[in-house]
Amino acid sequence: MGIVKVTDLLVYGYHGCLKEEAVIGSEYLINIKAWTNIEKAAASDSLADAVDYVLLSDIAKNEMKKRANLLENVVERIITESFKACANIKKLKVCLAKLNPPTNSDAKSVSVSLTRKSK
Repeated sequence: MGIVKVTDLLVYGYHGCLKEEAVIGSEYLINIKAWTNIEKAAASDSLADAVDYVLLSDIAKNEMKKRANLLENVVERIITESFKACANIKKLKVCLAKLNPPTNSDAKSVSVSLTRKSK
């Protein structure tokens, strides 16, 4: 079993429960970890046999364009679409962090992570 990662994908989005967040937006970091059998791709040297990290990045960026109140909703959509697009993913972990969140503290970020096995 091997792992394909997308690390610290920086995107801008408009998620949150506050109406200001829908207008102003915020920066987000996305980290994706996909478990897959890499032996076939290693032997064939073919992208068709691999988990395409460009595709994973594009899915994450596209789902970030769809406004949501909760980060949990966005993470769920990224996972669902990634499994649909990449049949050779065995397990997937997505972590979505909102940078400089509107809290009553000096938190650098808040995040939601979800790990799911393929069905």
